[in-house]
Amino acid sequence: MTLAAVKPRPVTHPDAEQVTAKSKSNFALSFLFLPKEQRRAITRFYAFSRLVDDAVDDYPPDEAKERIAFWKEEVRLCFEGTPSHPVTLGLQDSINRFQIPRKYLDLLVEGCEWDLTKNRYQNFEELYQYCYRVAGCIGLVCMKIFGLSGPEAESSAEDLGLALQLTNILRDISEDAERDRLYLPLEDLNRYRLTEAEVMSGKQSPRLFTLLKLMSERAEVNYHRAFTKMRRLPRKPLVAAWIMGRVYFKILEKIRARSYDVYAEKVELSSWTKGRIALGEFSRALFSRSSSPSQN
Repeated sequence: MTLAAVKPRPVTHPDAEQVTAKSKSNFALSFLFLPKEQRRAITRFYAFSRLVDDAVDDYPPDEAKERIAFWKEEVRLCFEGTPSHPVTLGLQDSINRFQIPRKYLDLLVEGCEWDLTKNRYQNFEELYQYCYRVAGCIGLVCMKIFGLSGPEAESSAEDLGLALQLTNILRDISEDAERDRLYLPLEDLNRYRLTEAEVMSGKQSPRLFTLLKLMSERAEVNYHRAFTKMRRLPRKPLVAAWIMGRVYFKILEKIRARSYDVYAEKVELSSWTKGRIALGEFSRALFSRSSSPSQN
């Protein structure tokens, strides 16, 4: 199969709004509270991220490689020419408007591409590199769109991205196992004398409980790091980040309340719970002083 054979055609492929609406993602909820231009930009970027991820997950390996090659080329064209897909056409405008560095998009595509060739991680340091690409870089792009810069903003974006990704890893162990992917570090499995089969099948034991608790604690540490830094930044521009952070932290709490049984069914929040969190964070942002950090 050639690259041209899988090249998306604008007349048949959805735009950013359609991709985002179809995903029914927790992320989409947080976009509603952003100003128009920021909402448009983050919707475009989310749709791009979703399509790159789907290129890896939804197709046979050979076709997935071709599709990833297509998205790599689309990133290049966003900065050096004119992309062909409606999502990247819109993204190019947002890249220019918010001065989004190319390196973040390149690293994001690279991280998704790892899923085609790398389905095990030896230690947490290796896993961190994956999480930085597929989640940290998303946070860093979002900071550009939110209009915040500097070491504190960038560090909080990386911490929150890692926390969200670790929560996803913990929640989706069973789903990932169906694709023969295991994102729990093998070093940790060895430490607790667990086999890959035990972890991927969900065979309950005190050792498995301890391993999943460790992953939960790693995520929680990064939530607290991110929230501490975010409190020192203006709250209004970060309303979407606060919503996402609180929603996923609540998912982590629900996983913990289930004693880390993430195998029977996917851990999710009700629409009412997510809406309550979103409205609460929007209210805090609305009544905070945009020129000074929030104390909440």
